[in-house]
Amino acid sequence: MLIDVRIDGNINGGEQLSEDVKASLHTVLHHYEDRVRRIDVHLGDSVGHKTSRDDKNCTIEVHRDGSELIVVAHQDSFMEQAVRGAIHKLKRALDHAFGKEAVADHLRDRH
Repeated sequence: MLIDVRIDGNINGGEQLSEDVKASLHTVLHHYEDRVRRIDVHLGDSVGHKTSRDDKNCTIEVHRDGSELIVVAHQDSFMEQAVRGAIHKLKRALDHAFGKEAVADHLRDRH
């Protein structure tokens, strides 16, 4: 599973933040690694160096072979919380998507 983290110029932490995001994704999504081709993570700060409520955002795109793209996003006042919220939403979205596929496969096999 390839994970690409892109961080806009308004976010501090650079390489360490990127490694932390990758480690969190691997930990939470390890049982989907063989079913996911690539994950693109976009981290941004919508107001730059100013302080604002819910200005940090994390968008995660999951590319699967032969299936639709799954995209989730979360905004928060702190980048760590934005990342954590987006990963939580992603896990729910993948559980739902793969659960639906498992049911469809099961029904197809019965006929």
